[in-house]
Amino acid sequence: MRSAFNRWFGAPGVIAVVALVFAMSGGAFAAHQYLGGSNPRYREKPKRGPQGPRGPQGPQGPSGQSVRGADGPAGPQGPEGSPWTAGGVLPSGKTLAGTWIAPAIGNEVAPGKKEGGTAISFGIRLLIPPEVLVIGEGKEGNEHAVECPGSLALPRAAKGFLCLYTGENPGLELVESFPFATGALLKLKGPAGATAAGTWAVTA
Repeated sequence: MRSAFNRWFGAPGVIAVVALVFAMSGGAFAAHQYLGGSNPRYREKPKRGPQGPRGPQGPQGPSGQSVRGADGPAGPQGPEGSPWTAGGVLPSGKTLAGTWIAPAIGNEVAPGKKEGGTAISFGIRLLIPPEVLVIGEGKEGNEHAVECPGSLALPRAAKGFLCLYTGENPGLELVESFPFATGALLKLKGPAGATAAGTWAVTA
């Protein structure tokens, strides 16, 4: 049998087999010593050290997304405004005032004269359209003094009247007026290129 073993492996083969056996035996012995035996329960566990100090507080996180709640019920209707409500009419005895300008730049309606006009808006409508009166330049207190007791600087009008006070008029004259509850249109005529201007007041 020995001769057969030597015949198959020879001297080098025998040396290699013996070295392999010793290597396996040594590795098993080292593993046994490192692991503390074949049973892992017998391995020595490391001891836990003391608890360290508490770390600093971290930064504040982003704010959460707010959720809109359902709309509440409609509140009660408020009291009527003073002196009038939006969309209503100008109360009786109350006055509105403003400015106007009328150029004569239209078609020629007479020799040397062209038609002109202007529009006045009250902003708050009246219950009924007013009567239109024009006070000539420098004629305050003389023309229609009862219906138009104001002046160019402080326009005033009696109840139911729209008074136009003239501050500049190079020859324009009133042809026709068209009063409405919301304003008035005035048709004039005068020298070509002439412009009349002034102030107005209306009282409901």
